[in-house]
Amino acid sequence: MQLTRRTVLAGLAITSALVPAGYFGGRKVHAYLEKRDGTPPQARVETADISIQRLSSRLRGIWTVKITGDAEGLYGLPADGLELLLDSAERGRALRGFIDTPENLRAPALPRYKVIGDLVGASPALIRWRLLDRDSARYAPRYEFTVTLDEAQATLDAMGTDVLAGHIQPVDPQTGMTGPKLGFMALKHTFPKAHYRIATSPEFVAWATAPENRLYHQLWHASRDLWHELSETRRNALRGLGWQPGPLGAERHARGRNMDRNGSGVDFFFMHRHMLTIARPLNAPPAWRHFPLPQPAAEQDWAGFARYFENVDGCSVPPTWLTPSDEKFTEGVELIKSPETFHTNFQMWDSRYRDADYLSRVTLGQFGTELELGLHDWLHIRWASIPRDPVNGSPVPAGREPADFSNRWFAPEYDCLVDSFSSHVNPLFWCFHGWIDERLEDWFDAHQRVHPGQIVRRRLLGVDWFEPGPWVEINEPWMGPLTHGCFSQPGVTAIKPLEKDIEIMKLALEIACNTDDELAQALNKAPNRSPYARNLPVRTHVGKA
Repeated sequence: MQLTRRTVLAGLAITSALVPAGYFGGRKVHAYLEKRDGTPPQARVETADISIQRLSSRLRGIWTVKITGDAEGLYGLPADGLELLLDSAERGRALRGFIDTPENLRAPALPRYKVIGDLVGASPALIRWRLLDRDSARYAPRYEFTVTLDEAQATLDAMGTDVLAGHIQPVDPQTGMTGPKLGFMALKHTFPKAHYRIATSPEFVAWATAPENRLYHQLWHASRDLWHELSETRRNALRGLGWQPGPLGAERHARGRNMDRNGSGVDFFFMHRHMLTIARPLNAPPAWRHFPLPQPAAEQDWAGFARYFENVDGCSVPPTWLTPSDEKFTEGVELIKSPETFHTNFQMWDSRYRDADYLSRVTLGQFGTELELGLHDWLHIRWASIPRDPVNGSPVPAGREPADFSNRWFAPEYDCLVDSFSSHVNPLFWCFHGWIDERLEDWFDAHQRVHPGQIVRRRLLGVDWFEPGPWVEINEPWMGPLTHGCFSQPGVTAIKPLEKDIEIMKLALEIACNTDDELAQALNKAPNRSPYARNLPVRTHVGKA
């Protein structure tokens, strides 16, 4: 082509027109793509926000299935009697599980239909998943589910009250076309409490549920746990009743400043060993060897998943629950019950408190305080079920009021682990307190190895114990008025009958637990939580609720 003045001018004209057009057109395209999210972003690690985690918690478990419509249930399975296993990882965004007969879901062979779905964008109002057919050529989707999770119990718990309802559409494995809709409903199985699975003797139940023993256990903890927060007036009132925690004027609080140096950890170990000395001849449940493992993934071990949610051995972790009046408590319970916390904390404690190098460097009081305010409190929360009214079974998410002594709370069915009034009635209390007590022997053996002869055994109030010395801070552990008060053990003398002891303990609990000070009210004091819940974990990365 020959370059002439005309062609050069024409080229410049075209270029000057195209450049602005391309520039401004490009800006419009970029704006359009941004508005429509444009090209999908590169992959990154994404975890479920709090709302999805709570939805997962409600979905996770065993469901009884009912299918309605013209078709006779799911192809290849009976029309009635099917069960659904649903599972989602702790902070995962996927939904997995199986549908089959109860027998097949507990057998080694792969169940017929596998649930596969995701929870991105899901809510109780809309949850979707597909069923993959084990017997299809390419494990193809055979059914599509669209369901709603009943919101009636969303603010309470996930223990047998949830209902899934919606529809199913069959999918032709050859063409991918969908067929007529079928009705779908599923009812979640109630999580069985430990007392239905772990046998206890009538003698043990009678002792544990006796009013004087319920009140004693609550008051012993309350006096130590709350002493540092009480006004001097309330302290003097407790002193007058003989229920100050330790010697008069030298009380040993369990949760205030320098609690690891005042010997309260010794009190913790001794009182619970004393309880075990009484309970073991009554056939209290045996100590755990290790802390029970978290649930297996349904996708990997469907039979184990089913056994876990049936709580076959009584040691499965009960579902978490929501406490609308106390979000911090809700969050703390969720975290303590999580598999992640089991691996980051509970398994670490299982090792540390058997480690001779560590144990040989702490006194008995230091060891007891660290264990009580950490592992011990979280054991009570991790294996707790939602508190329930023992008369009608209705959930009481925030728990019994500490000074509520209505007759219904004395029923044997009330064995809530987050309430010291009832925790010792729960069979699991003895499993993990037995584990704690055995760590005392590890502590003694560690010092015998490193400091031979510096700790000497003795018998004290019928309990195998230790002489005071460089590693045992106090001579006489506090057991209540029995050891450091003006009264004898409840009900053991004719001078002060049992009924009067019970009323004295109720009065002492009202003094310790009912905070009606004007200053506390003015400062909008935090919810009156169980002492076991005084040290709650907090999420480091918080998503939307």
